[in-house]
Formats: sequence, C-alpha cells, structure tokens
Amino acid sequence: MTIAIVCSGGRSGTNLALESLRGNPYFKVSNVIEDKYVFVREEELIDRYLTKTDVVYCPTYKHFKQFMIKNSNANIIWTVRHPYDWCLSKLYRGRPTEKSLWKYSADATIRGCLMDMSWMYSLLKELEKDYPLRIIRVRMEDLILNIETETKRICRRLCILWDKEMMYPYKRMRNKDKKKRYGNKLDTSQIGLYKNVATVYDGYFMDKMEAIDLIFSKVQPLIREFNYE
Repeated sequence: MTIAIVCSGGRSGTNLALESLRGNPYFKVSNVIEDKYVFVREEELIDRYLTKTDVVYCPTYKHFKQFMIKNSNANIIWTVRHPYDWCLSKLYRGRPTEKSLWKYSADATIRGCLMDMSWMYSLLKELEKDYPLRIIRVRMEDLILNIETETKRICRRLCILWDKEMMYPYKRMRNKDKKKRYGNKLDTSQIGLYKNVATVYDGYFMDKMEAIDLIFSKVQPLIREFNYE
C-alpha cells in the first residue's frame, strides 16, 4: 500500500498533478482539496491516502521528517516548472484584486517569491538526501505535453497500476479558479511565459522589468537543477 502527497511551492502544478492522480481508483482522496496540516498533525495516515499541500504550511524540515518516519509508505510527488514561469505566475496570480481585497499573497512580492522558492528547494534537497526513493519530481510541462508517458512513469515509481483516467485531470478540477481559467483542456499557454515577459498577462510586467530581472537572476541556478534550458 502506498500514500501519495503532492507537494511543492505554489503555482507549480500541484492541482494538475493531484487531479491527475485522483483519476486512479487506487487512491482514497482527502475530502478537502488541500490538506494544509498533513505534515504537522503527527498522525499515521490511512493506506492509499492522496492529498496535496504547499511547503508554506510546513514550518520546519523536522516536521516533514517526522511525517516521513511515521508514514513509512508515503511518497511525495514534488511538482516543479520552469523557474522563470513559476515566479511570474506567483507574482501575477497573487497580486491584489477585488476578490482578494487588495492584499498580496505571501509569495507575490519580490521578497516573498524568492523566500518561497528558497524554502521549496531547501526542503526538496533535504528530502532527496534522506529519502531518495520516496521523492518523485514531476515537471508541470511534462504533465501538460506528455501526460500519458508521465503518469505511467509516476505509477511505476509508486508501484501501482496505471489508469487512463489519469490523462484527464481537467475533468475533475475542483479548484474553481483553475477550472474557469483553463476549461476542459491541458493548457499549453502556461508554458514558456518568460519568453514574452513584457506582454504576458496583458502586459502586467511591462513596467516591472527591473524587478523581474532581479528575480530571474536569483532563481537562474534552478533552471539546470530542474533540467530546463
């Protein structure tokens, strides 16, 4: 029996990975979309449990390690995407809107974005050092462009049977904003945003290029780490 927790920093494709895995009848999915406190409750989870969470809800690596010890059959699906696109999405999607009452998300400022990326990477490296066979890196772009191949790879790593329903995560998307935004498709427009940084998101970054250059310079080392060009 295996447990699967989809985890990473926000805006990295965690919802996409979660809803893809939810298409496999093997799993018993959490009632809530995001089990925010799964790493801090200090409890043993039921077999076949599936949920997602964000690194921001894990206060220390000690919490994560205690979870891995208590749940020895837990595997972590760690989503990543091109670091430049990742940061652009954080800054734009977390910006103040009428819906958010003009409040920035924690990772939607230069400092917050870089802190979140740093925390995400530090947790990932510690986990891969201590539990190399239980951490599965999944690139968002691979899920979008080659979902059959990628979901079969994930199933092999988890030692479970593959199900074709895993190829249609958009059919089960419970995040209302993402369902409204992307509809019934795998949206390739979210790949390579950084190549047109001045015009993406209706030109939102056109007058923010100095800040974007700073952020890009800080996360550039992650490009090679996650096998991007």
